[in-house]
Amino acid sequence: MWSAEAVLVCALELLGRKPDEFPPVTFVSSRPADVSPHAEAFVRTPAPQIYVLTTTLTFQRLQRAPDRCGDFEALRKLASVLVHEEVHATNRGDEAQAYAAQLTTLNWLGSGVGTPLYNEVMRSMRSALARERRPPPGGLLVAK
Repeated sequence: MWSAEAVLVCALELLGRKPDEFPPVTFVSSRPADVSPHAEAFVRTPAPQIYVLTTTLTFQRLQRAPDRCGDFEALRKLASVLVHEEVHATNRGDEAQAYAAQLTTLNWLGSGVGTPLYNEVMRSMRSALARERRPPPGGLLVAK
């Protein structure tokens, strides 16, 4: 089984990045109650820190791959998730910006429009953006 650190290095190498060029990453094995049940990673503000869940199917596939960096589809997904969270961590970007960066990364990595992975991220984006537009329970949205 590959270490969490080895999995992270694989994803960063796929992106052509080095760990010291990326926001700090912390590995966590349990999902906080306020984090989406579908999230694979998350950011807490104000620190530019990315938390990666090591219990997700994607991460587990990479840790259990027979060869280091061996599950290329899972590696593409993790790399794109890291880019998504990097937008939140470094630019304080909203979900639309983060998903745009994630989808661009998937396309660049060869998993573009029409692929199952790209379609999965598109569904997640639509769901997340719809949640952002919903008024809070018992509250009204105020135009800014």
